[in-house]
Amino acid sequence: MSRVKPNYFFIPLFVIITASAASYFVETGRAWYKTINLPGWTPSGSIIVLAWTIIFVLSTMSLLIIWNKYSSEKNFALIIFLFILNAVFIVSWNILFFSHQQLGLAFFQAVLLIVNLVLLIFLIQRFSPLTAYLLIPYSLYLLFSTMLAFNVWMMN
Repeated sequence: MSRVKPNYFFIPLFVIITASAASYFVETGRAWYKTINLPGWTPSGSIIVLAWTIIFVLSTMSLLIIWNKYSSEKNFALIIFLFILNAVFIVSWNILFFSHQQLGLAFFQAVLLIVNLVLLIFLIQRFSPLTAYLLIPYSLYLLFSTMLAFNVWMMN
């Protein structure tokens, strides 16, 4: 009988904690968010939640594949660090934007998220293109949401 590896529990738990923390900080600024100027192309809250759910599921799959199949890769520790840093950036963006209403800082934080993700995809695609492709929807959403953050900043 095969034993289930602990990372099948801890990696999804890490992602759930990240998503929960990010969601908590969204809630702290929800009343304020309803009062600011938004571009007409701002997606509804339900679309944003759906997008992030897909992003978190695909990111979890990517991280599990890397952890289980590629832990001997030269840049494994750096890749894991970048995944962790990405989680920190996600939560801190929500703190900056929703809790502290620092729109300019949140925009620059979003740019850091993009740089982090591009570096992750670049490092991963060298040994597992499929795993890197799992992060492409996230990168496209980040580009969109960074443009949105910039426009919100300029409008307010």
